[in-house]
Amino acid sequence: MQKHCKIYMKYFDYGLTDFVPCEACGSHAVDVHHINGRNIPDADNIKNLMALCRTCHNRAHGSINPVSKGEFQMIHNYFLQGIRKRFLK
Repeated sequence: MQKHCKIYMKYFDYGLTDFVPCEACGSHAVDVHHINGRNIPDADNIKNLMALCRTCHNRAHGSINPVSKGEFQMIHNYFLQGIRKRFLK
């Protein structure tokens, strides 16, 4: 498991077999995404890491129906505050 995934899992106290929700839509997350990229100082800080399903991760990278970094940062900030709801469909 990659370092940033371990950091994310530990912060939210998720186990390897736990359901990890996509922060954007609530589906099963399959990736831990770097909101502002991996090439910034302190890139593996929890404030820059969010769990996403494959569809939302593709949207983060602009494949189909792109969502901006700013929108994902806002969603993640809510998630860090304990506000869990579906932001994207």
